[in-house]
Amino acid sequence: MHIAVCMDVAADRKQLERLLGRSADRRLAIDASIPYYVQSYGNKEALLARPFMYDLFFIDLLNDSLTSVELIRKLRSLGVVATIVLCPGKVDLSGELTEEDNVLILRQPIKVEELEEVIDKAVESSVEREPKLDIRGKDKTEHIKPDEFLYAEKTGDIVVDVHLKNGDVISCSENIENLKIRCEKFPEIFYLPKDLLAHKDYIMSTGFGKVILKDGRKFKVQNKWIKYMNAVLEAEENASDE
Repeated sequence: MHIAVCMDVAADRKQLERLLGRSADRRLAIDASIPYYVQSYGNKEALLARPFMYDLFFIDLLNDSLTSVELIRKLRSLGVVATIVLCPGKVDLSGELTEEDNVLILRQPIKVEELEEVIDKAVESSVEREPKLDIRGKDKTEHIKPDEFLYAEKTGDIVVDVHLKNGDVISCSENIENLKIRCEKFPEIFYLPKDLLAHKDYIMSTGFGKVILKDGRKFKVQNKWIKYMNAVLEAEENASDE
């Protein structure tokens, strides 16, 4: 269980760190199969750099350029589906949240029994949750499993066409870099700048400066990215043979 604490009031952050540390010690004494890792942030920048590694977020911002609710919605817009907990302290913005935000509330000062309930819910959600990729089409958003994704190609400055295994092609009004960020949690999907995202199983072959997909489509790709992709695939194959 990877836990992120993002609070810009140092005293509040340290107190939650202590409570989480004690909770982890108690839980590990009962079941050592689920380790707990806590990472703290005093601002949003580092948190937003790698948000998909976390199973649980605790958030309370008072002095940042973003409010707590805005940060929560930013995480959701990136495709984060993990449990998010708003921890109102001096300022309570929980009234701004909607059901779609899918946020738990844990008011400060934090009570141990309420914290334990939140962690229990996050553990249960983490076990049950199967990560999905949200494809934000012009008319609707689809949530798909990574093996349903074949490839996505940039067809305009803010247009990406996503090709799915069932034959559907979904046109999305966004930059391919935004879709790439949401694909980072799926190592089987490769980003080949600046025009292509492709599932490894749909790549038929590679050559010098090009990638050929199973439908015969050819894409020009810088050779350094082809070398990187091939190195990753070779390492995976070697690991499976061991």
